[in-house]
Amino acid sequence: MAFWLPSRILQAAVIICFTAVLAVLALALRQPWLGLTLAGDTSNDTVRIIAVAPDGPSRDKAKPGLLASIAPAGAAKAAIRLDATDVIEEPDVIASYEAVRSFFARQSELASILASGEVDLRLGGDGNDGAAVQVRTGSRPITSLPSAFWVQLVTGSGALLIGAWVLALRPRDPPTQLFALSGAMIMLSAFAAAIYSSRELAIDGGLFRLLSGLNHVGAVGFGAVMICLFLIYPRKLAPRWVPKLVCGLIAIWSLANLGHALPNPQMGAQLPTMLEMLAIIVLVIAQRIAVRNDARGRAVLRWLGLSVIVGALPFILLISSPALFDTAPVLQQGHAFGFFLLIYTGLALGVSRYRLFDLDEWAFRILFYAGGLLLMLAADALLIVLLQLQPTTSLALSLLAVGFAYLPLRTLLWERLVERRNVERHELFEAVIDISFTPSPAERSRLWRALLTRLFEPVDLAAVEDAGSGVAIRRDGLDLAVPAIADAPALILRYGWSGQRLFGSRDAKLAEQLVRMMRYSETSRSEFERGRTEERQRIARDLHDDVGARLLSGLHKSETGDVQRVLRDALADIRSIVGGLSAERLPLSQVLAALRHETGDRLDMAGIELAWRAEDQAGTDILLDYPVYRSLISLHRELVTNVIRHANAGSVAVSLALNENLLTMQVQDDGVGLPASVDDETRSGHGLRSTRRRIAELGGTFEIAPAPRGTCIRVALPLRTPEHHAPETSASPARSP
Repeated sequence: MAFWLPSRILQAAVIICFTAVLAVLALALRQPWLGLTLAGDTSNDTVRIIAVAPDGPSRDKAKPGLLASIAPAGAAKAAIRLDATDVIEEPDVIASYEAVRSFFARQSELASILASGEVDLRLGGDGNDGAAVQVRTGSRPITSLPSAFWVQLVTGSGALLIGAWVLALRPRDPPTQLFALSGAMIMLSAFAAAIYSSRELAIDGGLFRLLSGLNHVGAVGFGAVMICLFLIYPRKLAPRWVPKLVCGLIAIWSLANLGHALPNPQMGAQLPTMLEMLAIIVLVIAQRIAVRNDARGRAVLRWLGLSVIVGALPFILLISSPALFDTAPVLQQGHAFGFFLLIYTGLALGVSRYRLFDLDEWAFRILFYAGGLLLMLAADALLIVLLQLQPTTSLALSLLAVGFAYLPLRTLLWERLVERRNVERHELFEAVIDISFTPSPAERSRLWRALLTRLFEPVDLAAVEDAGSGVAIRRDGLDLAVPAIADAPALILRYGWSGQRLFGSRDAKLAEQLVRMMRYSETSRSEFERGRTEERQRIARDLHDDVGARLLSGLHKSETGDVQRVLRDALADIRSIVGGLSAERLPLSQVLAALRHETGDRLDMAGIELAWRAEDQAGTDILLDYPVYRSLISLHRELVTNVIRHANAGSVAVSLALNENLLTMQVQDDGVGLPASVDDETRSGHGLRSTRRRIAELGGTFEIAPAPRGTCIRVALPLRTPEHHAPETSASPARSP
């Protein structure tokens, strides 16, 4: 139905709340104002002036002290002597209905005097010297409203709006409907009390009685709604007629109280609220038994029950109980209304199931905080009563006592009752590493499941086709979905900790961390395996391309000297490859010196002159990684071999230049050169093609430069190993042997 649209519910609640706030403010501010803060002194049944507003009508006329009587200006005979009851906050504490009716009548008389515009105040004691002063009443400013007024206004507004918000989320759920109705009851009670409890001296008795009746209806209505709520939520405990019967009985009791038909106001107003609170506690216990095998029901009940008991019980103990047993309230009623705001904040979270997954921790946190507060208040009261200490001193000592005694106890209880068995971070890391580097995929999957079972103790762990890309809590905390990882499919963990708890946000974060660690570890493992495979391929390639090809050429040598030379070169290649296995790094100067010596010997044996020129010696102490110096040596040997075999040259010029870690080498001979009509790539021998590929992988270039005679080859080789191998470039074709 359109009526239950969430936006309409919220709009209606805002309009009602805004209108009610304006009405309360208007009624509170329309009272004639003297600019006095009054309090009753029950020891001698008088009214005392506590403070005088510096900008009020009584400034410079009255001082803190006794306010004996009030009368219309110039009508001393009509003066009314004030007593402590005239300024009480709540008329329900008056002993009899007859006294209540008398109280309302006096309120009407006093309000009539104030409404005359100008009054005579009879002062006494302290700095007033028993003088009579004439004061013209003024308009009450909004800043004169006491803090209790604003607490009640905020509590009422919050209860209504939170209730409406929950109702908008689930408009057709009877529990949310009851919750929203209870919020309206709290608003009715708080707003009515805010008007009369914040009066300066008096308001019209008829209005006072109406507001007091609304306050009573709201208070007992809240209790009735809560009883109905716990009769049906989270489990239905009674047939439908039971809530109706409860509401009917409470309504009859309230009508009797409003009609002054009961023995006294305490029995009419305070006793039903206490009985309602007792019934709520009993129902919470009954619900706990009913949902003992339902993890979600237990969590909901724990939150709702805790919210109601922690919020409403202090109000009953601090306000209703003292009135019922004819003692003074411990706390001002207006401030005590703030407890109900705590109820609604908690109930809103619970009923709407917002953060339902963290109920365990939230519930215990609030319980611990409330326990600390109660201990501090108890210690403060004991110090004042037993040791007669000043309030500030006793409060400071109470804070110290709670800090040194209670906080360690709270931490101990938290660790024993709430903190789940944690696995140390290093243990998780070791477990993840073990899983990632387990060679068998089936074994990895088994270990991953075992780790999840160890951490969360699910009743069931089932594979599903798709659990999404991330960890997610499902079914209100009953399930935890984990994506596919570690060669295991996506998994659903059902009923964590053997069904004793719901999955919460901390559990989801832990699972998310595990998944991230596992993904990172698997990526590292893949990189490791790729690097190992590349290293094997490199060794195989070096052995095949260099050593193998060199030994094969030696088989075709007939001269002993040639065979010896081939064997020496092969041994040098093997030493170089072994050096690469040990990750040995060589300085550039050492590599170039060895090359120069080797090249000189080989060309000398072939009758070819060598001109070796290094333009700049700076930077030649740079250390080269194995792939770099291996490629440099192989390339240079291959070029020299080609010159010896095919160039028919008389001399070779080698020039080297180093510029910012880029080594440029040029090898030029004066031989016959390359035939221009033949494709270079086709003619490239195996050794030179392999060397060109290495140069390209290292990010270098290889080109055949134009030369007036012979062949000129230029190579540019970065001396730093790139992090990622560059794709093979389109190097210029090389001369083939």
